[in-house]
Amino acid sequence: MSFKNFIYYCALCGGWAAFIVWALQQFSGVASKTEGVVKGVIIGSLLGLLLALVVGTLDALLNSVSYTRFIRVVICVAVGFFGSMIASLVGETLFDKFGLLAFKVVGWTIVGVVIGISIGIFDLMRAISAREGMRQAIRKIINGIIGGGIGGFIGGFIQATFGSIPIPWSDDGTLKGWLPRSSLALGLVILGMCIGLLIGLAQVLLKEAWVKVEQGFRAGRELILSKPDTSVGRAESCDIGLFGDNKVEKMHARIVLRGDRYMLVDVNTPDGTYLNEQRISGPTPLSSGDMIRVGRNVLRFEERAKRR
Repeated sequence: MSFKNFIYYCALCGGWAAFIVWALQQFSGVASKTEGVVKGVIIGSLLGLLLALVVGTLDALLNSVSYTRFIRVVICVAVGFFGSMIASLVGETLFDKFGLLAFKVVGWTIVGVVIGISIGIFDLMRAISAREGMRQAIRKIINGIIGGGIGGFIGGFIQATFGSIPIPWSDDGTLKGWLPRSSLALGLVILGMCIGLLIGLAQVLLKEAWVKVEQGFRAGRELILSKPDTSVGRAESCDIGLFGDNKVEKMHARIVLRGDRYMLVDVNTPDGTYLNEQRISGPTPLSSGDMIRVGRNVLRFEERAKRR
């Protein structure tokens, strides 16, 4: 998946997730049978669950290999659901007590932060269990907090405002018999899109290093280097899978972070690994724009310029 598609689907799926939440509470009777804090917590919890599901799934497709994707998504959903439940409870309780829409906005901002955090928890747990450096995992969580917080604030403000404005679409308060007079649906969809969009943007715009497949298996896909040791090969367990090329070994090469420098390492392969068409013989420093050739596959390494 390319970064552009990742951002697009984060926004699109975030909006659809929010619409599904509105539909569930509308047609299940929650909208008519519950009010106040309870209704707000139900909506917030469901929204957190579904947003974590879609954003976590997209993140897993972008950054994980097949056998870890399910675990990553499950962790995202658990963190998103329970974190959003607590955030919604806090925001709705304060709003119920003081009557200020600002507390609803605060609650939705925290929900966005929770969703942003959820997509980095798996990476942090993996780094701790493998005793690897946690810098990239922490960076991913911080990016999620920034994107989710901004998206939750903007979307929460719009949702809190729109949710309190009646829209006279027809005499009986409905449009074609199924949309309510209240614009809660529109507010929730905008909220979901804002959280999804800003989380996607933050992960892409604030990334430190990444690789793009220029030629070969699934050309055009991009991968953020979120681990201190990224494997390249045709094994299912490789972070960058290059299948269908018999010149690529199951474990062919690694991109390793040593200090502040990324290094390309060949894993003693018969056909070798090439950097800018020069076969490497040992750990070789990478610079932004370098071309890595593995078999018939060509990868471009990119890195954000570092401040000195």
